[in-house]
Order: sequence, then structure tokens, then C-alpha cells
Amino acid sequence: MLNNRKLQATSELMRSEMGDPEGPSDPSNEQACLRNDKPDGGLKLKEVKREHVGIASGTLPPLPLANYKYPRLPITKNREELISLIENNSVVIIRGATGSGKTTQLPQFILDYYSEKEAPCNLVVTQPRKIGASSIARWVARERKCTLGSVVGYQVGLEKVATEHTRLIYMTTGVLLQKLVKAKSLTEYSHIFIDEVHERTEELDFLLLVVRKLLHSNSRYVKVILMSATINCKEFAEYFGTPIRNQMNPAYVFEMEAPHADEPYISTEMYNVAVSLIQSFDELESKDQSTRTEREGCSGLPERGSVLVFLPGLAEIQYMQDALAKLVRKRLQVYPLHSTVTLEEQNGVFLVPVPGYRKIILSTNIAESSVTVPDVKYVIDFCLARHLVCDKDTNYQSLQLTWASKTNCNQRRGRAGRVSKGYCYRLVTKKFWRNEIPDFVVPEMLRSPLASIMLKVKLLDMGDPRSLLSTALSPPNISDIERTVLQLKQLGALSVKQDAHQQRRFDGELTFMGRVLAHLPVDLNLGKMIVLGHVFGCLEECLIIAACLSLKSFFSMPSLQRLAGYRSKLTFAGGVPSDSIAFVNAFKASHSTSLSPNPCLPAAWHASRSKGELRHPKDELEWGKENCIQIKRIREVAELFEDLKNRVSQFNMHVRENLPAMDYSSLHKQRFILQIVIAGAFYPNYFSVGDTDEELASKELSGNDPKTTVMVRNIPPYGFLYYKQLQSLFRQCGQVKAISFDGSRVNVDFQNHSVYPVGVLSSTINPDELPSNHVFVVNITEVVEVGHFWGFQADEASLEKQRHLTAEINSRELRPVSVSLYPNLLCLAPFECEEMGQYYRAKILHVWGSTVEVFFVDYGNTSQVSCSSLRDLPSDLLAPNFQWSCAARNRFITLVNGRSLIVSLFSILHGVMRVDLIINTDTINSSVADIMVEEGHAQKAEESFESKQSHEVLLSLYKDLQDGTFMPNSTSSSWKTRKAEEKELIDSLLESLSKTSQASLRCKVPVHGPSSPHKISFHSMSNVTQYRCVALERDSINCVAVNDSVEDKHLRMLVAGSVSVSASGSHILLKETTLLPNIHGLPALIYMLFTPVMELRTNEERTCFTGALCGLGWNPLTQEGIMPEHDMELAFDVKFDVEDITEINALRAAINRLACEGPNGPLHLGLDRVSQLQEIVRDRVIRLFTKSPPREDLTPHYYEKSKKWNQVAPSQKMELVQKDERHNQGVLFQLHPVTLLNM
Repeated sequence: MLNNRKLQATSELMRSEMGDPEGPSDPSNEQACLRNDKPDGGLKLKEVKREHVGIASGTLPPLPLANYKYPRLPITKNREELISLIENNSVVIIRGATGSGKTTQLPQFILDYYSEKEAPCNLVVTQPRKIGASSIARWVARERKCTLGSVVGYQVGLEKVATEHTRLIYMTTGVLLQKLVKAKSLTEYSHIFIDEVHERTEELDFLLLVVRKLLHSNSRYVKVILMSATINCKEFAEYFGTPIRNQMNPAYVFEMEAPHADEPYISTEMYNVAVSLIQSFDELESKDQSTRTEREGCSGLPERGSVLVFLPGLAEIQYMQDALAKLVRKRLQVYPLHSTVTLEEQNGVFLVPVPGYRKIILSTNIAESSVTVPDVKYVIDFCLARHLVCDKDTNYQSLQLTWASKTNCNQRRGRAGRVSKGYCYRLVTKKFWRNEIPDFVVPEMLRSPLASIMLKVKLLDMGDPRSLLSTALSPPNISDIERTVLQLKQLGALSVKQDAHQQRRFDGELTFMGRVLAHLPVDLNLGKMIVLGHVFGCLEECLIIAACLSLKSFFSMPSLQRLAGYRSKLTFAGGVPSDSIAFVNAFKASHSTSLSPNPCLPAAWHASRSKGELRHPKDELEWGKENCIQIKRIREVAELFEDLKNRVSQFNMHVRENLPAMDYSSLHKQRFILQIVIAGAFYPNYFSVGDTDEELASKELSGNDPKTTVMVRNIPPYGFLYYKQLQSLFRQCGQVKAISFDGSRVNVDFQNHSVYPVGVLSSTINPDELPSNHVFVVNITEVVEVGHFWGFQADEASLEKQRHLTAEINSRELRPVSVSLYPNLLCLAPFECEEMGQYYRAKILHVWGSTVEVFFVDYGNTSQVSCSSLRDLPSDLLAPNFQWSCAARNRFITLVNGRSLIVSLFSILHGVMRVDLIINTDTINSSVADIMVEEGHAQKAEESFESKQSHEVLLSLYKDLQDGTFMPNSTSSSWKTRKAEEKELIDSLLESLSKTSQASLRCKVPVHGPSSPHKISFHSMSNVTQYRCVALERDSINCVAVNDSVEDKHLRMLVAGSVSVSASGSHILLKETTLLPNIHGLPALIYMLFTPVMELRTNEERTCFTGALCGLGWNPLTQEGIMPEHDMELAFDVKFDVEDITEINALRAAINRLACEGPNGPLHLGLDRVSQLQEIVRDRVIRLFTKSPPREDLTPHYYEKSKKWNQVAPSQKMELVQKDERHNQGVLFQLHPVTLLNM
């Protein structure tokens, strides 16, 4: 299970505590502040930094980041983005114009970044010539006001001006090459900057060869940055590519052009001008009031008019909001206004300000026409806007910063002076306004995707789309039209056929899918989802998703309650890492029909309304408030849902009514099929899960559970002194179980609040707590899932412990819970089936109005009980993945439930025993795992690195116990005594420091985090986004997903509902994501099932399939890919045979029967026949993805001619023709040709 909750919780909490003096904050580089509570101010940051950097006595340290002001060069505005790129990638290629600041500023960005977080670094920058290396080093040292040779130095030939304290050294290419050849490693440096790589001298090329070789062998954690003004990015990116899963990923490229004078950009000075203007309004109003007093003879306080500031986006609004927050004595009420704020936050804009206060509205262009605030007196306009444009390289949408047109600016000016005299201030010069600001906005047809327009053109049936659109008022580019046609073919809206006629490449016949999409008022991918939902028998769910993703999200994520909003969304997801399924469950789910097996999922809005439970608006609003859902927006979703349902009924697609309640198996089958449909709808927006270094991650977390532990870095010395402040930082996330300090790093663990079930073991193995033998008998009390159960040792001592604890609890006078209920609160609860009314230790999982779901920590059961029945827990008593099939679950329960089993202890990990279950009866003598594997319910899985380590420790310990060589020596005893004394000393220090007054606080320390080495990173699987970093929207369920199966090296895939490109083009942003189940071979099956064209790869002997090339096919005239940017070369990690390919074709043919035109098309079928065909599709998809026995593992084999089409001779492949092809026109899928194998 991906445990997102804790990491997200801490991430959002830290964000609310942070501030970035340089500008809008980057969510990947978060900071919080800890105060120094020592009365003597003994922890001084300057001393720490000097000691860390190692400045020699008598030299000046570099100016700290807060004081050193970077020169105004083009690279400065990209500082945060460049740091993020370099820290998250092994190799980064930077192309920037001469004079942009690459050589002098970029190394300083990294130096200051590491200095700020108190981490070691050692940077080297190469120059092709001696004079360049020495003169640049002198310039940097002078700018930083430090002695040359201290922090900054250089080495050219035999001349070296550097010491052991130097952290940034400039040297010639030859010197660095000589050092690397001698050391045979790059690890002397943390970052290697190779400048002017375009010169391509023999020495430079050999340096690149050496760096590449060592980077892939013994120096993989060193960062390499290549820089030039005229570099061939593609050539270098491919040369420094790294293998990720089944393909070579090129190095990341960042292109930075020198800004022109008119390039849109808000400088710090312009923000300051806007702030100064706001401050000056008091003086202006005082003068007006004085004039009015003299003229009219009346006196009084001047009326403070409201201010509307137009900014281009959310980042700029946040920066401006932070700047205004510093004016604490100016009595300002600041309201952000943009598309992502909740309706409740929007309402604040219209409120009358508190008397004596001035209302400031920071808005995007939403306030140009959509929102009118009557009391605005002043408008401050930066004359900027962000427009959705179609990125030329990827064809994804991108929000680009542009100058607003004069018509837009005049519209903004009209927002002021509705009820009194108004003023408008434009923050551009008059000359710039006249000459540079465009008169009118660029027509959307010239900058946006044309797919929807193209479908309407095809419906008109008036010839070639290029000819028709060329007659538009502002005709789009021919290249954009041609690209759109190819996209529609990839989508399935236009027919795909290998046609030798060039003119047909950029045209095609409208398919049944395309005809439906042209009639739906939603994004084309969402329309495709609706059609596939009909085919796969989950139309209602797909209509809900389409309606939800077409409108603003109804999940409330207010800026001050992001954690609560995220938790609500996570709860509605029901254990499935999918934003789309969270929407479905929130809108539709009821206790019997939700897509979650959790019986305590809250009754959703649609279900509650249909039952008459939300008759009154007050009840509805209260329900929305409890579940962080905006009622007005969910009503809009309901209206669109009904509209879509009516529209698709015209195509004989109907939502089935009055379906029977689903059982366990049906629920998981429906949920899994819906995930497959989501993947098919958003093809090819696929991203692979990055590998995690299991051993390194385990060391960083010091053995803590990665699902419940986060790291915070840059803690000052004597970090335990900040224990309580760290606790307060994470208060919203629940009580902290433990905070462990390791140098400047802290691990914060939330698991179970230090309450352990009776007899549970910690990860630290204590011989006193171990069973006397590693083979013993257990009684199983609760089966959670296959291979996951609760039980206790079936000996008299363990049973007596259980009885004693129960008796101890129920002999006391128990009090009702004294605090507000919240998830993870520990308490006492009655078991619903218990007639005696006894109480047991429990943890609250969910709170739903007057009832809660609790987990009994000593038995593993869950139950739903009333809130009033809960009792306080006395302080002295404190102490999936893809779901299994119903058959597997039932078989496991049959094997283990209600009997005592022999278990063989394998390891102890995070308080959980990992064991082999052994059945020893007259008829069976085997392990449960072997039985499940033999019967095809399961397959062997690799144990994790930590589990293997624990196993080795246990084997050694039991051997010593058996041989009588284990001796609990005095050293361990004295160590425990010493730790107890240390704890007592620390507690006394904390108590003393807690009494320190706020006035004695001397400094603040920026800490970094929270983070986790197990956090999943994602990589693009297609050519179009290989050069770019991948980031997830912060509201996505998967934005903080943690990899809990790092030992499994099979490919796993994430699907994105929306993909956009950052303004600079360096980042890809994913929204509405779904992390698919971890089934071996599933990504390859998804690709082969939904790709328009596929060509299979084989080994040299042609005895087995090794992979496949998926995409839109190739041009027979040029033999090149038709849409190469979306081609995907797969290398199989499981074995596929001819039978699998045949099954894929059979499923594609079954889909076509419900997505085609002609006499046999779905428009001419009765409801019963449609239901029969849907069941055929559903059965085939389950059979394909859950093959029994499972497919064998296969070592990936990379095809040598990657992404080259037409590599199979016609005599070696068998073309397939679909049955009744003459009667079915406009089908969705062509059948794949099967490459013949040598048997």
C-alpha cells in the first residue's frame, strides 16, 4: 500500500510555515524555521557555517545567502529551477547566451544552496584556457568579498591558488583530466561543471569520455553540468543518457535565452513599486480628505479604498502576498483571487473590510470580467497575463507569460471607480505602452490545440481539413493542422491505415469514436474514456470522471487547510492511488456500491441526496464542510453528468440502473477494469516509476518504516533541544511516535503513537522478547489479506498476557474521551460483537459524524462504533496493491482460519514478524506459500533488503542461543543505563529551556524537508518528454507516493489525465494521476492493448519475443516514424508468447464490436446484446491481465535498432483481418500482425 498520508501532511504543514526571500517558493525545496531557545545564544549560524566551510583563520568568509545579492543577469531568475534540476538529475546540459551568467553565477547558486543547508560540497568548473580560469576565479572572489584561494580558487598548469578549504575551484580542462585519470574516480568533487563544451577539442572529448565512464561505474552520485552558448543539445543529451527501465533516457536539457528588453518578467523592483504605491494611498487619501474638509467643512477619517492588483499567476500572487505581509502596521486585509481558490475564499473578496483596514485583492485576469468587486478604488496593473498555448515541441499545453493586450488592460482599468472616483496605475512606461503592448490578443486558433475544431471540420465533410481551415479569418499554420490530424489518429478519432499516398497521411476517415467525441462538450481524452467506459461496462463511473475533470475540482483545498482537504481526497480514494477514483467515490459511492471495499467510506453526495438525507441546504453544506467538498461545484458536476448521460444515450450508450449490490470480488474487478479504462483513455500519457536505491534508502531512514517516517535535514548541533518545536511543526499530522537525531538529520516517525500490541516486537532485536525457538505455534485472529494476518503465540504465557491486559482495562473506572476525535487517536473501544461490553485498546481510523471506525491494536480487527462509546486510554497502558482475487483470498482463509499453525520466523521488520506458515496435519504437510503458488494463486516474491538483513541477524542470534555462546554482557547493560541517564538529562534541559522567554531568542535556523528516500520519482516513457523533469500537481494523491516494494524491479506505470509543460520547457507537470497496480507485465500489456500500431521484437534466434515498438506506425515512403515523438520502445520484463498476442488481438476485436459503425455497430444492437458483448470484453481483460499461472520473469533485452520501424520481413509476420470487417466501418483498433517464431 502506498502510504501518502503522512508525507503529504508534513509537506503541507511545512509549506505553511515557510518563506523564500528570493521569490515564489519551489515546492521541491521547502524550508521551515526553528528558533534557538538557548539563553546564551550558543548556536550561532555564522560560526557553524565557518566551521563547516573550513575558512582559514584570517580570511573573510563568503557573504551568506541572505546578504549576498546576485547580479541582475538572465540566469538569476531561473536560480531555483536550475538548482532543482541539478539536484534531481545526474547530468544536466545548459545552453545559454553569452553573458547570461552560466560560468560565474550557476556554481555560486549551488555553493550557496549547500552552504545554506549545512551540507558539504566541492565544485570544479573547467575552462579551455588558462586566462579564462584565473580571471573568472578572481572576479567571483571579488564579488563575494572573500580572499582568492579561500572559498574560491583556481588551478592552471603548475599554478595553484587554492587550499584545503576551497569549495569552488576553476581549472583548465587538461588539469581536471589529469586529476581524474590519476584518481580513476570523480568523487573528489560533488559537482563538475564543464564549460564551453561546443569547442570539441581532442582533450575535451576525452574528458567527456572519462567523466561518462566513471559516472556510470564508481561515481554515480556526482553531478555533471555541461554548459555552452552553442551546444548541440541532442547529441550531448543522448551521449550522457542513462538507462531507466527499458530505455535510454537522455540527459536533461535547460535552454536559457538572453531576455530581450520587452520579454515579460516581473523584477523585484517592480514588486517594490507596487508595494510603495499601496503605502502611498494613505497619503493621497489624507490630502483628498483635507481638500474636502476645506471645501465642505466636514471632518472625519479618510475612507480607505480597496485595491485590485492584477498579476499573471499564482506564484506571483503568493510572492506579492508575502511582501505585503511584512507591512504589519498598515492594517491590510489581503485576499488572493484565482481559479484554484475555494468558493468560500472567493466570497471574502466581496466582504466589507474591517473599519480602518484597507482591502487588497491580488487577482489574475479572472477579475477582468468574471468577477466584479464594487468597492475597488485603485487598480494596479502589471500588464501581464498567462495564456494557454500549444507547446511546439510536445504539443502539450503550456502556460506562457505574455504581455496583456491593450483591450485587456482597458478592461482591467474599468474595474476601478464603480462607486467612487477610481485610479489605475500601469507598471510600464508610456513609451513601452505605445510601442510594445499589443493592441489585441492573439487569436486562440493560432496558439491552442486544434483537435476539437478538426473533428467539427470532419463532421462538415467538406474536403481536406487543411484546405478548409486555410479560409479562416486567422488561418492556423499548416504544420499545426497536420500534427493535429496525427493526434486524432493516435486518439482513435480518425482511422489509422498504412497508406502509401502522402495526401492521406494528414487526413483520415472519421471513426465511431470520433463521431461521439465531436458531440461531447468535454476534452477529447475524457470523451474517449466515456466510449471505453461503455465498452468495458463502467459507463457511469467514466461519465462522473469526465464531468469532474471538465470542471473545477469540488475537493476543497483552502490554503490554510490543505492537509484536511488532502486527507479527505485520500479517504475517498479508498486505498487506490488514483485521483479519478477519488472523484467517483466522493460523488457516487454508497455503502454497497462504492469502488472501495472499505465499509466505512462516507456516504457520498449523490447517494446521500438520492436517499433524501440532504433535503435541507444546511444539511448539505454541513456534509460538504465535514468532507472538505464544495457543494456548489459538486452540483455543477451533477448537472454536467446528467447532460453527458443524455448525450451518449443518442449513441445507444446507457447507464445501467438498479444493479445488485457488489460482493468483494465484483468490487475489485470493477475497480481494476476502471483503472484499465483510465489508462486506455489517456494513452500515451504514461510515466514509469523510478528505481530506489534500497540499501541507501534503508541507511538514511536508520531502519524506520518508510511508510510512516519522514526526514528533516539541516538540524543544528544538539538537535534534541528542538524536540518540542519539531513536534509542534508536525502537530497537524497526528502525534509523533519518535524523533531520532542523526547529526544534522532527523527522522520523524508517526507509526501507532508508541502503542504496541501485546507481544509485538520492535525492529531492534532484543533476545528477551524473542520466542524461545524460531519455529513456534500461533492462533490467527484476523485475516487482513492474503499473506497479511494478525495472530498471537499459542502458549500459556501469551494467552495470560492477553487476559491480564483485558482484565486490567475493564477493572478501572473509564472516562469518556476528553478530546476532539481525529484519525490515529488512541482510545478504548467496545467490540461490536462482544455481549459482555468489554473494552479493548483501539486506534481511530475514520470519523464519520456520530460513528467512528476503530482498529483493535491487540487483535487486528476493525469495527464501527458510536463516538459516545469511546473511552480515554489510561497513560500507563500506552505502549493493496492490486487486490488478490476472491478465490485466492477465500483459499488463504480456508487454509489458516480457525486453527493453530506452525510458523517459522524469517525476519522482524517495523514491528511485524515475517514468517513462513506451515500446515502439519494428517493430510497436509506443506507451507501455505507453496500451496498458494502451486494452485496458481500467487508467485514467489523477493524479500526486501531490510528483511534479509534482519534474517541474517536472527539466524546468528538463534545459533548463539542454541550453542550457548550468547552472553548478555555488561556492555549492553551499561549502555542501557547510560542511555537512560542521557534521556533524564535531556528531559531536564528541555524543561529548563521551555521556560525561556521569547525575547532571548537569538536566531532562526532554516531546516529542509520533510522528505523521504522512498518517495517515488517518475520518468517519461515516450520521446516527447524525455528531456524534461517530471513533477506532479501538489493536490494529486500521488504527489507524495512512497515506494513500499523497492525490492521489486519490474516496471510499474503511472497514467496522467493531463500533461502540461512549464513556461521554460524544462518541466512536465502531471495532473489527475493514477498509479496502476503492481502486476508484472501490466505496462507492456497496456501499451500493446491501446497502441494504434505495434511491431514485435524478437531475439536473434527468433525463439521468443523480447519487446515491442508502439506508436502510430511508419511512413512507407521514408521508412521513418509518422509521429516519432510518441513512439515507445518496450523491453519486456516478463515472457509473452503467441498466445498472449492472440489474446490481445481478440480483446481489441471485442472492443471494436462496441465501437464501430455499420450494420453490426452498437447503434443497431439491443440492450441485452450490448450487455453480452460487454461481459465478453470484461472477461477477456481479466483473463489477459491475471493470467494463471503468472507469466515468467524475463531479463529485459534492449533492441539494438531502437525506435526503428519495419524491421520484420513480410515473410516473417502474419497479418490478421477482423471478422465481418466489411460490415464494421470506423473501428477503433486495427489488429496487430504477429511475428512468427522459430519453434
